[in-house]
Amino acid sequence: MISKTFILRCIRILHIARKPTKKELDEILKVTGIGMIFVGCVGMLMYLIFSVI
Repeated sequence: MISKTFILRCIRILHIARKPTKKELDEILKVTGIGMIFVGCVGMLMYLIFSVI
């Protein structure tokens, strides 16, 4: 069962939150994309190393 304090905290956070600006959104997408590429490269490198063994 969801408590009343939890609901009040959620409402408070929604009142404080705001939409990101175009610049902030671009930076978030750039960092996320770089992270995905990095994780993909590490995964591919591990796949290549373990496929040889």
